[in-house]
Amino acid sequence: MSLSLRKLLQNPSLHLNLIVGGEEGTTDEQALDRDFEWLHATDMVDPTPFLGPAEVILTLGWQFPVTEAADPAIPEVRVSPARLDRVYEDYVALVAAHGVIGIGFGSDVLHRGVPHPLAQACRRHGLILFEVPYEISFMDILQEASRVLQRDQTERYGRSLRAQKAIANAATRRDGLSATLRETARQLGCGVALYDPLGHPVIVIDAPDGRRLSEPKLTAIVQETLAGGQRFRSAQVTTEVEAILQLLGEPGEPSGMLVLTLSQAFDDVSRNVLSSVLALVSVSLEQNQALERLHSTLRDALLQLVLSGNVGVTSHIVESVWRPLPQVPLVTVIGVPRDVETARVLPALEALQLQEDLGIFFAQYRGDLAVLAHERDADRVIAHLETFPLTLGRSRCDRWEGLALALDEAKKAAEFGMRRESAGVTAFPDIWREGVSDLIDSSEAAHVARRLLGPVTAHDAEHGAELLATLRVWLSHHGRPLPAARELGVHRHTLAVRLQQISVLTGTDLEDFQARAELALALRYLQD
Repeated sequence: MSLSLRKLLQNPSLHLNLIVGGEEGTTDEQALDRDFEWLHATDMVDPTPFLGPAEVILTLGWQFPVTEAADPAIPEVRVSPARLDRVYEDYVALVAAHGVIGIGFGSDVLHRGVPHPLAQACRRHGLILFEVPYEISFMDILQEASRVLQRDQTERYGRSLRAQKAIANAATRRDGLSATLRETARQLGCGVALYDPLGHPVIVIDAPDGRRLSEPKLTAIVQETLAGGQRFRSAQVTTEVEAILQLLGEPGEPSGMLVLTLSQAFDDVSRNVLSSVLALVSVSLEQNQALERLHSTLRDALLQLVLSGNVGVTSHIVESVWRPLPQVPLVTVIGVPRDVETARVLPALEALQLQEDLGIFFAQYRGDLAVLAHERDADRVIAHLETFPLTLGRSRCDRWEGLALALDEAKKAAEFGMRRESAGVTAFPDIWREGVSDLIDSSEAAHVARRLLGPVTAHDAEHGAELLATLRVWLSHHGRPLPAARELGVHRHTLAVRLQQISVLTGTDLEDFQARAELALALRYLQD
């Protein structure tokens, strides 16, 4: 715990007089705000082995030549001005390099007043210098410093208790978690934000005073910290704002992240309060997560109830617990999770529904995320969903009876998007615009193509033949021999022999349209 120079130098009972305010350009007011650890009374030529950093020396000046004695009984010495300046310069440079912040000089005991060369040296090295008058003993100063420390400790303890009590009372309110974080921001004078395990903001509260940090910049830092699995991180985001990030839960199974944005450093009181806040937020999150698990189970059951035709009952329950069930026509969205479980996305959607006036209902559906949104809210909902690690497909539902079909269509659209590695959301009508063949799983089709055409490619490789190229050209001419033969530059009888070989190798009848269609698809996916 540090002491404040202001509380000592402005104490009217001590009559201390500030001579030098520290570094050049530093005002007396700024000098008074300097903190130090303790005061040491010493007249040693080199006291640094017995000093800690950020301390204040009290001295009568026995280590300096007495050129102007305070008492006629004290012998004076003659020293050249240059030599005298060097004595004071060396002493001040030594203690300043050690981290001493100031010197309290006892005047009119040994030296008359405060030696001028000492003041000059202190000014050069940025040390504070104050005069201790004859009638004030160093013991008086040390006792007052002890009393100041005791008063500060009592005040800090009381402030910590008051802050923790206010935050604990906030936690008992109906909106306990939000109230806790708002009170934390007020008590600590900093910004407070709570993020979910995926790095999405749940609650963001600006600092009452001081610099603010934009949410996108803070979110990027949170997501980077979560990805790295760090429990604690301090990041200097700007020259004026520091972010302190504390993981909630375990690195493998985080329940969220608490972030404080500070414009000034934390003191001991703030750190004690923060420990209490972390405990309260952790408990609140555990309670919220238990409630979210119940909500998730209820949502799954309600979706099945809608699919079974009980829309009226479902609508009543949904409105009682959350908000009204969106009405048809609906946009149905299926989100297929990438690298996360669907259950980890649901809490963020709960927070989204509370924060924004969105007509949505969501639940797990066959392991994926199903979202029902009113048409007017669909674009906003999808814009939010695109920030999650989901591959999205969408469809449309004009009647409740068609909900199951719409969900299946959205699922097929999402799977199509996954195969194509498409960014954004894939609409069901888009998946056949390039042809029905685009609906085929390319990885499985390529496997079948290699199995069907493998004997042909092997024959070409062994005999240096061109059966595969012949088949491709022949099919491109819709099975007409003359145009195909001309393009290949062979006689039509040669073409017929090659086609007979292909028929034998593939075990297909080339006169059959279905067989030719399968070979055409096989050629496409073999090439891909």
